[in-house]
Amino acid sequence: MVSNLLKEDKTADDNVDPADVDVRIRIKELLGGIAKSEPSLEPAELAKQVTTKLHVEDEDLVNFTLIEAMNVLSRRRYVRAPADERILLIPHCLRDPKRCKAPIDDEGYHCLKCGACVIAEITRNAEERGIKWYMVGGGSHVMNIVKNIRPKAVLGIACYDEAIMAYGKISEYGIPAQAVLLSKAGCINTEVDLDAVLASFDLDDCD
Repeated sequence: MVSNLLKEDKTADDNVDPADVDVRIRIKELLGGIAKSEPSLEPAELAKQVTTKLHVEDEDLVNFTLIEAMNVLSRRRYVRAPADERILLIPHCLRDPKRCKAPIDDEGYHCLKCGACVIAEITRNAEERGIKWYMVGGGSHVMNIVKNIRPKAVLGIACYDEAIMAYGKISEYGIPAQAVLLSKAGCINTEVDLDAVLASFDLDDCD
């Protein structure tokens, strides 16, 4: 497992408390700085440098670091894609399954913006920026959409395992991607940091 590799060789003097609210900010800042000085690094190599430097051992933070390393290394190509040529992939597990009335077809669920869950706010903001969105049911559905639409860039909200799988598959098409990890994973009633999603809509090369 890549996660296990990233936990090795914790020799630095800069310890991180997983409960620290600023940990993720520090991880992202360090990722950006190292990536600028060593742009040829692979994501796992970049992530390992950061987890080593910050003594990160918490599994969720290790996973976060690897996903953010992938984000950092593909960001420049991603932001060069016009917003109307990007797509946003939203997992249907964010829905409130008891209240959601969204119709479904081959493209996925179609949010009615009823306000029962965070998806209404996410889709509204995506549309304001001209980003087409899809509420998807899993990895195979994601790849069917990517194959059919052939977007210039992909932004996805996902759990760690789905994000890793999707990154690998989407990269085979030469399409840059960004991912926002769920803050609560699972099969239903998952959660995501809305601010993190909205921030991902407005990335630039300097982030």
